[in-house]
Amino acid sequence: MRMGHIARTGTPAAFVARTAMPVTALAAPLPDAVTEVDQARLLRLLGYRITRTELLVRRMFQECVAAFDLKPVDFSLLMLVDGNPGINQRQIGDVLHVSPPNLAIVVARLVKRRLLRQVRGRQDRRMQHLSLTASGAALLTAAEAEVRRMEQQLSAVLGSSEAPLLRALDRLDRLDSRP
Repeated sequence: MRMGHIARTGTPAAFVARTAMPVTALAAPLPDAVTEVDQARLLRLLGYRITRTELLVRRMFQECVAAFDLKPVDFSLLMLVDGNPGINQRQIGDVLHVSPPNLAIVVARLVKRRLLRQVRGRQDRRMQHLSLTASGAALLTAAEAEVRRMEQQLSAVLGSSEAPLLRALDRLDRLDSRP
């Protein structure tokens, strides 16, 4: 080992703990309290801003569908089944990025509530096709109306800049499908 070189073994945190000077030796005097948090560096990061916005919109969406005793994944699944009669669980899992075991739990919960019905495939009896029950369709209609109201509130905040923003989000979403 070179003179003055510190071996970097173990985790980064362990390295810092071994090599760091006492905080009091490095720190300049601090003010008694921070009155306003400076986020300028964070706000220049696209990922940070998208995450903050996503958390806000997710909370709004969760509250919206919770009024119907639904989780966001429940609502999304019901929407897909309504728009794609006979869709199977594998197809839904692929679209929603939900693993088969987790999706089976969601489907079982919605079947138990009599919002969803499973039908075995005619050609492949292992395949489970999904359809809404009458009460599932009625609940989805009411929940979708509430979600649309929430979406209108979000659109009003965006104003005329909505269309380019949505196209930009579509481009970002396609990053997930690149090889």
